Amino acid sequence: MSNSEVVDTHKVYDTINHEHLDSLVSWATGEFPDAGLNLVECADGRWFVEVDHGRAFDDIAGVSRPTLTPYTAPAFFQSESEAREFAFTCIKQVYPDLASKDLSEYFSDDDDE
Repeated sequence: MSNSEVVDTHKVYDTINHEHLDSLVSWATGEFPDAGLNLVECADGRWFVEVDHGRAFDDIAGVSRPTLTPYTAPAFFQSESEAREFAFTCIKQVYPDLASKDLSEYFSDDDDE
């Protein structure tokens, strides 16, 4: 594993939007996480999950890890909701105290504002 060749996934996958999910973990735990994910949207409508910071998600298959070599392509999803559910699964693996937490409530709170 090396940090010498960072893959520019924005260019490779023509990304158009992303959401930092570390704020979701902060909301659920009350603390800023040591590792975080992004939910990423591509111009062609696909979605994927990518490590934003930290190393805790490095061993989870399907997650984009642009700072690790060799780089492996992420799992792609046809909708934001599918990618979000995968991200929730990954987050609960890394933060097992959240296993019973309904992480979708975080997005419901956003809708209320």
